[in-house]
Amino acid sequence: MKTPSNEQLLAVCTETARAAGNHALTNLHRRGEIAQHFDHDVKLILDSECQRVAEQVIHRYFPDHAILGEEGIFSKEDAVEWIIDPIDGTANYTRDFPFWCCSVAVRYANKILAGCVFVPVLNECYTATADGPALCNGSPIHVSAVSTLGKAILSTGLTKDIDPRSVAFFDSIAPRAGKIRILGSAAIDLCHVACGRSDGYFEAGLYLWDVAAAGLIAERAGARCTSWPRDEEHGLRFLCTNKAIHNDVKQIIKQHFGGN
Repeated sequence: MKTPSNEQLLAVCTETARAAGNHALTNLHRRGEIAQHFDHDVKLILDSECQRVAEQVIHRYFPDHAILGEEGIFSKEDAVEWIIDPIDGTANYTRDFPFWCCSVAVRYANKILAGCVFVPVLNECYTATADGPALCNGSPIHVSAVSTLGKAILSTGLTKDIDPRSVAFFDSIAPRAGKIRILGSAAIDLCHVACGRSDGYFEAGLYLWDVAAAGLIAERAGARCTSWPRDEEHGLRFLCTNKAIHNDVKQIIKQHFGGN
């Protein structure tokens, strides 16, 4: 089979994200159907359902491609890999808070080739390819021109186990930044950096599927991203800002987490 172009991959990313996201939106009345409770999170029956919807779309076009998702993994050595977060912001979804989304990316040889983040309630569809522009609903987007940390709006989140380093980072960054926001969806936070609604985002307890699509979108919109691996499989810490404030935020992160 002919190797698909990045634009063809993006078309499937977008169809997949919309299908899974609209399934979640249509079934919003079922948001109380709990599969599993955690101390600081919840897993819904719809998380698994939406991933199955996403997998069905992808395998209709590419039956031999691999799947890496929050709700399970179908892996295959040396394969094109689709990275899915079927409902990013599950806790928001359960309370009908509109900041939740479906995120779908595709990569090969560890390079993200295309990605889509679909926010159903707000009808916002963010897209990008590795060699194309970042778009929201088809219109180009770009990071902000805010030049100093003191004027910046930053988004963050606290890890589920309330890592004291995350709390210390929050205490350090809050007095220096213009404003701090916690919305509860990493993918949406990154898309907000991409379109200039905020100026930066950092969180310490993330996974690849949280940032695969949105990180690409932000980079293609002019953002600078830095990631650090965590001990947990597919785990990472992730920083994304406009270029003007990146080093300032990175230095504060290093004070609490170490690394380069």
